[in-house]
This record gives sequence, C-alpha cells and structure tokens, in this order.
Amino acid sequence: MKTVFIICGLFACSLLFSQERDTSFTMCGDGKAWPYYHPDLTIEGDFWEVKKHFRTDYPLDLFKTLENNTGIITVQFKVNCKGETGDFSTQQCDFKYQPNIMDERIINYFLAKSKTLSGWLPGKNEEGEAVNHHKFFSFRIKEGVLIQILPK
Repeated sequence: MKTVFIICGLFACSLLFSQERDTSFTMCGDGKAWPYYHPDLTIEGDFWEVKKHFRTDYPLDLFKTLENNTGIITVQFKVNCKGETGDFSTQQCDFKYQPNIMDERIINYFLAKSKTLSGWLPGKNEEGEAVNHHKFFSFRIKEGVLIQILPK
C-alpha cells in the first residue's frame, strides 16, 4: 500500500512540474541572457501600461480576506530576442527580505498576469543584434493590497 502512494505521488509531481515547463520557449543564439537593465529592454507603451496590466482585474476583495497576504512576490522570467517570454519562476519574502510563503492564489495571479504581458522590445548589443534578457517584477503587497510594482 505504501508503495502505491509513493508511485502515485511521484506521478502526480511529474505531471505538475511537466505542465510548468514551457518547451516551446527557446532563447536565441547561444542562449545567454543579458540583465534587464542593459542593453535597454523595453515594452510597448510605458511603465504605466505595465501597472495598468497588473491592476486591471486585481481581486482586492478576495486578497484582503486571505491569510498570508503580506510580503513581496517576485516573478522572474526571460525575454528572447524575438520579444517572447518563458522560463518563469517565483519567489516570496517578507518586507525584511526573509523567506515568506504567501497565499498561492496571490502568487498564481501575478505569475499568470506576467505570462500574458506582451509587447516586449529587446535591446540590441554593440553589433546591433537583438539579444535575450533576464526580467523580473517585484510586487509589494500589504494585507492583500498591491502597494508597489518594481522595477519602475
């Protein structure tokens, strides 16, 4: 009986993690990624459009009622030379930058919204070629209220 639980657990975990991995996303060239700040990675519109994207359907009434609803959620990802995104990951911490676990619904909201953000304009290297980038957004949340999005 114990073996059955272990096998089922391993199977469920493999399904869960395999669904998180996007095999259609590929990096350009040698696969290396430049930092988000150099050369300039931008997005169509401006930072106000990014803020609007994350705040448009923010479920404040729900998030205010949840436990574990204060801290910082960081969503990291890569943008390839074509402006496509992939390799998403998340981290959470409290306001003193100590590890913290926030409610999964809040984390999933920011992860899903980050995945739907489009219009990336990759920067170019010294040779004028579009390059891959690392990118992140950090969301400061206090008692379910989104108070800040970084970097600006």
